[in-house]
Amino acid sequence: MADVASQSGPTIPGIQFLRALAATAVVAFHVRSDIVNNISAPGSLPAGFDQGAAGVDLFFVISGFVMVYSSESLFGRPNASLTFLLRRIARIVPLYWVMTSIMLAYVLARGFAASDASPLQALASYFFIPYWRPSGVIDPLYGIGWTLNYEMFFYVVFASALVARREIAVAAIAVLFAAFVLVVPAKDYFPRQVAYLADPLILEFVFGMGIAMTYRAGVRLSPAVSAVLVVAAIAELVWSASAGDLPRLIGWGVPAAQIVAALALIGRNVRFPAIFEKLGDASYALYLIHPGLISVARIVSDKDYLTPAAAPWLYLAGYIAICMCASLAVHRLLEKPMTAAVRRALSNLASRLPRRDRPADGAKSPMVPEGRAAGPEP
Repeated sequence: MADVASQSGPTIPGIQFLRALAATAVVAFHVRSDIVNNISAPGSLPAGFDQGAAGVDLFFVISGFVMVYSSESLFGRPNASLTFLLRRIARIVPLYWVMTSIMLAYVLARGFAASDASPLQALASYFFIPYWRPSGVIDPLYGIGWTLNYEMFFYVVFASALVARREIAVAAIAVLFAAFVLVVPAKDYFPRQVAYLADPLILEFVFGMGIAMTYRAGVRLSPAVSAVLVVAAIAELVWSASAGDLPRLIGWGVPAAQIVAALALIGRNVRFPAIFEKLGDASYALYLIHPGLISVARIVSDKDYLTPAAAPWLYLAGYIAICMCASLAVHRLLEKPMTAAVRRALSNLASRLPRRDRPADGAKSPMVPEGRAAGPEP
């Protein structure tokens, strides 16, 4: 969901493919849930599509990998924390604020009470602060944004650790997250937001960082070993569907880490169709816009313009394709221009701040590099 200087390393094809896969899996999960819960009979589609929710876990592992992989030139550098955070803000905030604002307009039209929302919750949503609805559920105004609360928490911690060398920074984050997960839930005096962020899910970022460290150490897997890891991960995901109350970190997080390791550590000796490169770039847009598109489709179905119940498989495949096409358009026409504009604005702002590593007059600010991002974006 990484905006990095070109010297940080070339794009890894397998990670680009996984970005597209993760977003598509989440879309499939939500479309399937909408068909079963709001449109058709429960038996119209198999329950196995519930595993599509593991796309979020895949995103978290990818994020941990990309942040370490793409920040190679930042570790231990003066002002690295600010540089990193400004890049993240430019990349994550604009499109999310657009979608949150659309949701806010909808809520205002209906009324906060009818939408199980509140003004404080809406305000907190814009700043990625976990806050509870009137019903007591902690959730942002635009529900899909719950994952970004964890992402931003990870980014802030990661930015703070950039003052150290890479090995020390990664180890410190791993220890901190492990202690956070173990200590906070065991105590009852932490604020609700802190307890919310202490979910074991955050350890999936640590999985990704560990894979990136392995990659930077020069370890590569053969195609055969990578294939075994992927097959084993798929088998584990299938098994977890019938394993009962298996912790998400084990049932979905570990297989997600195996898949990322398989396709990252195989390096650049693998090729995917060009469409996956484009879908990987548009994966953030796909993730953010698809709930709104599903809502539109449900409204159309309620008016009998569509009859998904008559052909749920066709509807599922068709709507995934529609979401993909829409995301490519939104990425190109809206997301990229907004990101570029915010990047320029933040770069200008950063150039006015006191810096120990300010470039010579006339040189470009290192705060926000130009050119295509080298690291794939979770």
